[in-house]
Amino acid sequence: MPPSQRRRRPVEDEESEEDARPRQRRNQGDSDAEPEEEEEASEDEMDVDARPGQSADDQLAKKLVRYAISCEYSRTVIRRDGIRERVLGNQGRSFKRIFALAQIQLKDVWGMELRELPVKEKMTLQEKRQAMKSNSQPKLGSGAYILSSTLPKAYRTATILPPSKTPSADDEATYAAFYTMVISMIWLNSGELSDQKLKRYLTRLNADQNVSMDKTEIILKRMENQRYVIKKTDRPPVGQDGDLMISWHVGPRAKEEVGLDGVMGMVREVYGEWNPDLEKKLCSSLNIKERTAEEEDEVVEEDVSRRQTMDAE
Repeated sequence: MPPSQRRRRPVEDEESEEDARPRQRRNQGDSDAEPEEEEEASEDEMDVDARPGQSADDQLAKKLVRYAISCEYSRTVIRRDGIRERVLGNQGRSFKRIFALAQIQLKDVWGMELRELPVKEKMTLQEKRQAMKSNSQPKLGSGAYILSSTLPKAYRTATILPPSKTPSADDEATYAAFYTMVISMIWLNSGELSDQKLKRYLTRLNADQNVSMDKTEIILKRMENQRYVIKKTDRPPVGQDGDLMISWHVGPRAKEEVGLDGVMGMVREVYGEWNPDLEKKLCSSLNIKERTAEEEDEVVEEDVSRRQTMDAE
């Protein structure tokens, strides 16, 4: 190595050491000047460590809310297995906790809640016999949910909750009116309506061929897929001659979404003027407990006030 380079090296080393010393002093001074910021940062880290699952649970709850709304928009049943697969992933064991958080968000923000559909009933004679033969315990829950409104009754009017605009408001209103009418006819026939009688009713209503722009068969099939109605086919025993017996029953979605209140409301709307005698006949047809005189008067007064409001609008 040339002597000139040997002479320069100590100088460069001294300069680098001198440059390093003030930087170290500055770092030490900074740390001495800002002790509170470091303490605050450490406290924040301690808070995060103390509640590691809170933000993750909130995100999963919001994801469950989005999934529930998307399913309900197409009237697809929200199944527990679907929630575990598409929302929770490897957090399947936290279903109850995430479900409870999602319920809070749905009620506080959207005015809705997830309600579990009733367990599928044994309707045909063959199904009832198989259930009696089997020793299996009945299911406590169906594991299927739909979204239901939690708004007060005063806010569940058509002006506040209009029909969905998908595919169009008119088509949605027509479909809702049709399935409510069919469900009401089934319920008023003790919960079971033969296929022949249903066709006869639809013929009287001029709805046996088409409902709006769709075929009646397509609409009934859609109602069946969305679990508004259940279509049962009883075949004759093996070796015996006979015709197929087709019957229609109220589906689990109809029981939760429409319910007896929806059926009674539609009957009152169709009849127009309402009185206590008609209320007794309606309760008898639906096999429910008759209301007291005060409750009947409240129903009549409510119907009159509702009609006056509609006329004023």
